[in-house]
Amino acid sequence: MALKKYLFGLFLVSVCGGVRADASDFNCYQWPLRESKGSLAYDGDTIFIQMPGLPDPISRMSVRVAGLDAPEIRGACDAEKSAAAAARDRVRALLDQAVQTNTPVQFCNPEWGRYGGRVVAWVAVGNIWLHELLIREGHARPYDGGERGGWCSSLE
Repeated sequence: MALKKYLFGLFLVSVCGGVRADASDFNCYQWPLRESKGSLAYDGDTIFIQMPGLPDPISRMSVRVAGLDAPEIRGACDAEKSAAAAARDRVRALLDQAVQTNTPVQFCNPEWGRYGGRVVAWVAVGNIWLHELLIREGHARPYDGGERGGWCSSLE
């Protein structure tokens, strides 16, 4: 079942995608956001979506925000957990505001994540790149797909 879901998700991301949005240098889609346990985001780099045209539960996917590394909710130390909660709350507030104001949330150049189960995409809320905002505000650091360092030593 996991392999079928992976292959099906890979097919959807590469072929279907959703509603195409305007963006000059990117292939962007406006996939509907969805709530999970009352929230649109799990943490600072994971957003919940509902992939159009698919039946439940296949349509419920998570998108990892490309270009950043955010602290983990289940971090290695209290400082990381606290920083993760702050990053999560910032993303939730931004997405909630986007929903209330009808601001488009675009998922650009999506790829299937290396660990499966979620899509990795550059995310824009209106005309703001989410990774740039979170890095600038100190909620995340740049990430290019390589090895990630721990957070505890840099936060304590």
